[in-house]
Amino acid sequence: MVRFVHTDMFRNARNIIDLQHEARRTMASLLLEFLNIFIRLFVVIDPFGSLVLFIAMTASTDVRTRKTITVDATLYGGLILVFFAILGSYILYFFGISIEALEIAGGIILLIMGIEMVREGDRPKSMGGGQTDPDLGIVPFATPFIAGPGAISLVIILIKGSFLTNYLNDIFTLASIVIVMLIIYVFFVYSARITRIMGEKALKALTRIFGLLVAGFAIQYFINAIIALGVAIP
Repeated sequence: MVRFVHTDMFRNARNIIDLQHEARRTMASLLLEFLNIFIRLFVVIDPFGSLVLFIAMTASTDVRTRKTITVDATLYGGLILVFFAILGSYILYFFGISIEALEIAGGIILLIMGIEMVREGDRPKSMGGGQTDPDLGIVPFATPFIAGPGAISLVIILIKGSFLTNYLNDIFTLASIVIVMLIIYVFFVYSARITRIMGEKALKALTRIFGLLVAGFAIQYFINAIIALGVAIP
């Protein structure tokens, strides 16, 4: 009788251990799935690149305006991405718009901005230089810098089809959007300290250098769209 009791206890203990191992494997799998989504979204949105642009384009603004721009950029940028994550596939299908069309349109906007940044220097007038326009938080920061064609395309792809067909994947995608927006918010809030450390000359140089990068991003959008459309590149 005692032997049977010990055997049952051993089996129960082993079952508990197996369940714990299975729970750990499940948690590890979920964590990897979340990180896979988060890292891809983080890289495409590029908070570091947005920070450089924010410093260069808001150097002449006051604290209150920078705060307004920060809130608008993260709030509306996040809302745009959530909107397209939920309804993006339906909207594109309804209007007959392809991802390639979004890439080309966003590329044109970025190319114009990149050229102006290189030509005009530290604070391009067409992008907020010399003025304290609080709408900079919406355009160009919320879109196309944060919620650009690349990020919009990515969130539509990450949803893997229609919204609410994969609840866990949908939650991970929406959570990743929120976390990235919070990171950008923190970067922008502390941008004034970075400005004091870097100085005016460094900002001018960064603006021109990053203008080249923005123009490069724009050309890459064109190339991606052309390749996706199956057009041969000589």
